[in-house]
Amino acid sequence: MIKKIEILLRWLSENKISYLKNFELKKESWLEAGGIIKTFIRPSDEESCQNLIKFLKKNQIDFYILGNISNVIIRDGLIETPIINLYKCDKIYKKELKNGLELKVNGGVPMPRLSKLLVNEGITGSEGLVGIPGTVGGGIYMNASSYNCCISDYLTSVEFFEIDGNKKTLKKHELNFGFRKSFLQNKKYLIFNACFFYPKTIFKDIEFTKKKLKAIVVHRSSFQEKILPNLGSIFVTYNLYKDLRKKNFIFYFYYVVYKIFSIIFHNFFRNYLLKFIKIVVRIYFKLLKLNLSSNFSLSDRTINCLTNRGSKSGNEAIKFVKEMEIAVNKHARLENIILDKIK
Repeated sequence: MIKKIEILLRWLSENKISYLKNFELKKESWLEAGGIIKTFIRPSDEESCQNLIKFLKKNQIDFYILGNISNVIIRDGLIETPIINLYKCDKIYKKELKNGLELKVNGGVPMPRLSKLLVNEGITGSEGLVGIPGTVGGGIYMNASSYNCCISDYLTSVEFFEIDGNKKTLKKHELNFGFRKSFLQNKKYLIFNACFFYPKTIFKDIEFTKKKLKAIVVHRSSFQEKILPNLGSIFVTYNLYKDLRKKNFIFYFYYVVYKIFSIIFHNFFRNYLLKFIKIVVRIYFKLLKLNLSSNFSLSDRTINCLTNRGSKSGNEAIKFVKEMEIAVNKHARLENIILDKIK
């Protein structure tokens, strides 16, 4: 493996493809935990992406693709497997048509940037994406959504590279989108471009879209973790409290109590709502029998968010999430991606 990496680094230098050595996840990932990636590759255009994948295939070098590292937990230690990251592939191409707007968006573009661009064009329907920290490529891979806004809503096609470097384009209906699902999860693909069409029917006054965006940001900040390092939702679910009520009578009882008091606090004691939620989280923490001594824990604002309270260990984070997955007992599917076997 060492010899192959040396060959790869020489090839990257010769082809002027950017890369970082010893990329520290504890400094760069959203969770601020994990090991060191020995070779972190950042191609800047379509040609370099394609040539890179072909080179890796030809030389039998395994690789992994990461977006914004905002939904992934990676083990401790040295990661020998080269990582491809589209951070530098961040172009957006606009084409104005009589009946709407076409966009071709690189996979490395952050979803909040895309959302804000559309808002400033007076286009509604994508405001909810503003709070999702991932890239467009990662968002399409998992069919990201928030506040009734889904990244695939106005998607028309996706351009990606297969593991052998061949370029392929699939239309939206061929991607089999579902709730946090897509065809692209079946194999290893590098999503390079996403094409969108926004019809004139969703064009609004710019002030309207800005107000809608602001309202979402304010509401989101009221219940999402803002202080501690985290990866957003642990599980794929609209409401984890609701899913857990199926676990047994105790969880059903606490869910009913939680719903009743949520309405009361929301309508009459809004200033104490966050304190109430914090108490609810602690109750569920005990119900799920999670490890209180762990440096990783649940957010004070929701039980569906892992927070880092002082550790740099990816292994410790993985252990906590796996314990929670067992406690939830298949009542919700894991959303955070765990890379504990990566070489």
